[in-house]
Amino acid sequence: MNRREFLKNVGASGMVAVAPIALTSKASAATDLVPVGKYFVFAHLGGGWEPTTFCNPQGNKLRSTVGQELGMDNGQVRNAGSIVNKYPASAIRRAIDVYAGSATVSADMKYAPYLGTFNRTGADGVNDDGNANDGLTTLHIQRILSGDIAGSLLTAASSAGFVWKTTKTAAQIEANARAIIEGTVQNVQLNGIETELVDRDLALNGTQMTADLFVYDAFVCLHADQLRVLNGVDNRTNSHSTGTQYADTGSMAMGYPDFSALYAALQGADRPLAWMTDGSGNDSTASLVARSTASDASVFDILADPKRNTSGAPGGNPMTANIQVFLDEANNRRAALQKQKERLPLRQQFQDQLYLVRDQGSEFTAVANDINNPPPGPKLDLKVIAEDGNIGSGRRRHIRIGAAGFETGMASSMQIGFGSFDTHGNHDQTHFNSIRAVLIDLHFLFRALEAHGVKDQTTIIVGSDFGRTPWYNDGDGKDHWAVTSYMLMGNGVAGGTSVNATNGLIEALNVNSSMQPVTAGGVRMTASHIHRELRKFAGIDNNPITLQFPIEAEDMNILG
Repeated sequence: MNRREFLKNVGASGMVAVAPIALTSKASAATDLVPVGKYFVFAHLGGGWEPTTFCNPQGNKLRSTVGQELGMDNGQVRNAGSIVNKYPASAIRRAIDVYAGSATVSADMKYAPYLGTFNRTGADGVNDDGNANDGLTTLHIQRILSGDIAGSLLTAASSAGFVWKTTKTAAQIEANARAIIEGTVQNVQLNGIETELVDRDLALNGTQMTADLFVYDAFVCLHADQLRVLNGVDNRTNSHSTGTQYADTGSMAMGYPDFSALYAALQGADRPLAWMTDGSGNDSTASLVARSTASDASVFDILADPKRNTSGAPGGNPMTANIQVFLDEANNRRAALQKQKERLPLRQQFQDQLYLVRDQGSEFTAVANDINNPPPGPKLDLKVIAEDGNIGSGRRRHIRIGAAGFETGMASSMQIGFGSFDTHGNHDQTHFNSIRAVLIDLHFLFRALEAHGVKDQTTIIVGSDFGRTPWYNDGDGKDHWAVTSYMLMGNGVAGGTSVNATNGLIEALNVNSSMQPVTAGGVRMTASHIHRELRKFAGIDNNPITLQFPIEAEDMNILG
């Protein structure tokens, strides 16, 4: 079986590309693999994430106290005896204070301190009043980011004469942040900081702390200018399945495609890896485009030469032998379908849709070589990180191949997923770690997009099923809560900004046309508003296929 026949067969079976019956002839016409030029990545945080553990921090005031500040009595406040978070409000950090670049970052963008870098209790052994922070302060974080690296140890800058972004240049600070988030430094020597700390809940080890405690800070240091936070999005459900669908499609109606799948279909469903998905999130296509999953770079070898064996030499690829029975079955179905369609008025259009994958052997070969044997530099660095075997390495391989697919015109959108967010018990110990894993891979995504020359053309959306209760249950966990946060990054996004449309009880507030919270009038943000604006920015909102899946929502300045 030659390569062209293999691609046609695999396309017909839905393993690389599928013939989308619903598409117009323009949308389904075979491409010449010219890169799209605008790309989207949707990251789904499965299980319902808790934004107050990162981008919507509140602190450990009792909910009854927060309610009183809002003019409520205890009877109006659910779980009035619980705190929202376990860190003091004084430990909350501002992005502007740790961002190393020169872009404008709003003072309203805040983030939570990472577990082990704050003390929950005050000197009296109970929750502090929000005014004291005897754990790590912003100044301490600045000194750590401004330190010196020797091997796997980062030594914080001395306090003597220290001036943020003067003691070290922005480039040096960013290099330290990359070393933290990429794991090339393992420990931080505190260099006197430890003498300023009261260790009640800190993750201190003598005069050192592990470097991965500062991934939150490293991510903000590097990427705050790319980030737009939407706090106070009402996902309108506590159901995992409905929330996942709503977050990914913008509608609770059955049969809607994920935004990234819809976009991929309209940019050419015949692209060999049109919609890159790892199978997470809603993962719905509405039969518009095939799911293309590739966490192994050998996919490009197979596309380039289906008869290549596993060692890279021609002849005898076990994969083609193993799936031959499925290809034969697909051929038979295709033949039957062809006979049926010959009796229809649109016979020629449907006939064309049976052969969507073009003969692009040279392109596949070039990508295979670039992925498997990158020259020294950013792409080789990506391969080393992706193949390190650590948790999440499969996702990073998927990201690397997706970025290569964008660059070569083989793909136009990608979906990636993260789990472990359904923390009904032991919330903090699990949730902080899960968010850290997301930030590490989002950083890797930025690096991959940059290495493949498409970073400035890519928009990233991070969403989840819903949020989590702004109180702790009896198992020290948090349950389902409809109000959540989304994070937007990259192309078309007003980075360095936050829309903070929740009160201290994490109840959603309406916003006006300037995206400012209002007490009267305005509109409450929902996933429908986000997807409406994404469709407009993508230029697909008035496409006939898009109009088959309408979204009813007001225009909002979601992207900034």
